[in-house]
Amino acid sequence: MTLRPETTYEYYFRSPSMYYCKDHDVFRVINDGEDSVMLNGIDSKTVNSFIEHYFKYVIDNDELVEFFKNTLADKKLAKETEDE
Repeated sequence: MTLRPETTYEYYFRSPSMYYCKDHDVFRVINDGEDSVMLNGIDSKTVNSFIEHYFKYVIDNDELVEFFKNTLADKKLAKETEDE
């Protein structure tokens, strides 16, 4: 069995703002307009999954989950039609 280290960094934010850049696959949390943490390699599929689970388990609203899924499907269909 090979041992490998696990590392967890914990940050506390006074007044966080969160942003996502689809072009760069970066999720950024900014602390009170000053310091920030950038998480690279987060694709939009991961962000959408987070949003869906947030609606389902935090907000506890299945109707909102379905609306979100339908919106993504409509957007995908519109993109496919546009590309043709």
